[in-house]
Amino acid sequence: MRMLMHADNCTLLVVDVQEKLIASIIEAPRLVAAMKWLVDAARLNGVPVVVSEQYPQGLGRTLPILTDALVEPCVVEKTTFSCVAANCLKGTPAELRNQVVICGIEAHVCVLQTALDLKAAGKEVFMVADAVGSRSQEDKVVALARAAAAGIHVITREMALFEWMRDSRAPQFRDASKQLLQVIPGLKFPEVLACLPRIDHLAGMQLWREGKLESIIENRPGQTGSLAVYNALYRDFGAITPKAARLGQWLYSEHAEDARKHPGKHPNIDRLFSLEVVGGGYGVRLMMH
Repeated sequence: MRMLMHADNCTLLVVDVQEKLIASIIEAPRLVAAMKWLVDAARLNGVPVVVSEQYPQGLGRTLPILTDALVEPCVVEKTTFSCVAANCLKGTPAELRNQVVICGIEAHVCVLQTALDLKAAGKEVFMVADAVGSRSQEDKVVALARAAAAGIHVITREMALFEWMRDSRAPQFRDASKQLLQVIPGLKFPEVLACLPRIDHLAGMQLWREGKLESIIENRPGQTGSLAVYNALYRDFGAITPKAARLGQWLYSEHAEDARKHPGKHPNIDRLFSLEVVGGGYGVRLMMH
């Protein structure tokens, strides 16, 4: 069995990264940025990409940031959790090539079932640890462990990229280095917001520190983006902690860079900067409509 991934025998399978599913995934924006990076890596190396969608009539289509990166997206639909059980990969590169690299959601459901079925069908299967996600970290961790125990190769994005290229003299190496290796995967702020939980039900959020109310972020024009970011941080961390603050700065994307250049212009971002310096954190009380 060939252990290395080979671009001429490999397919990238992107599983169910859909509009109505993504917001429930832990640290979804970072995951989407990682998957976009992987799609770009596949494109640079001539690796075909297949995209699956679980019941798109109800769960929406794949996020445009992923499909727009493909010249001719190969999109297949299914209702069963496994792409193999759905028989939707028939005639696609995932059927015709022997190696399949998998990213997507959820790691412990559709991704894992697809990987196990592909392995049983005789494929060499690679699951990208930093490009799969679930609603809970525990589910993702157990899914990766089960996949590895079943003989599925658990890899990272960079493993895929370097094995697809194989040689620093490869003609695509310079572009890969400039576009992928020398930059931190990121999204623009509107793309980040598309991955975050909805806030329609919220009137605002109170931030408490040492028993005192320090600030309120309201659901109104000019603050809805911050409310969405802080709400996502609260969901994933249970409070606005220094660790949450580091992720929050990344979520603010281009606005975080503007805040660094213009202190005081973005107080909700400045607050996250200060947490890294002074430590502590903020308790949260949600204000419902």
